Amino acid sequence: MAMGKLVSVVKLSTKLGLSGLVVYTTYNLGIWGNCKQGEQVFYKLQSAKLTDVLPEEITSQLPDMTVPEELTGTITAVGDVKKNMWGYYNSGVGSVCGGLASLPDTVKGWSDQAVEIVKENIK
Repeated sequence: MAMGKLVSVVKLSTKLGLSGLVVYTTYNLGIWGNCKQGEQVFYKLQSAKLTDVLPEEITSQLPDMTVPEELTGTITAVGDVKKNMWGYYNSGVGSVCGGLASLPDTVKGWSDQAVEIVKENIK
């Protein structure tokens, strides 16, 4: 019974210690400051490399952690769509309206083709 309580206390102490460490570290980095400090932290973390944090003997054993070209191309394409959203929207609306306007002629053409195919197959 006492061993179970000891494990619970150790578990709780570990969680509280790690939570405190996270808050302390983020406060020292300046994350909890104003927006200028947050922007500086963002750029500092954005340019950080794994070799800045871990020793060379560990980083030499890790695989290459670059972003694949397919992913960067997809992100660029999504950014382009986001930037030109209204142009794409207007183009889509125009295409749908044009398709609906030409629908009677399209259906008539398909029905004429179907009639011709049936006539040829009956012969």
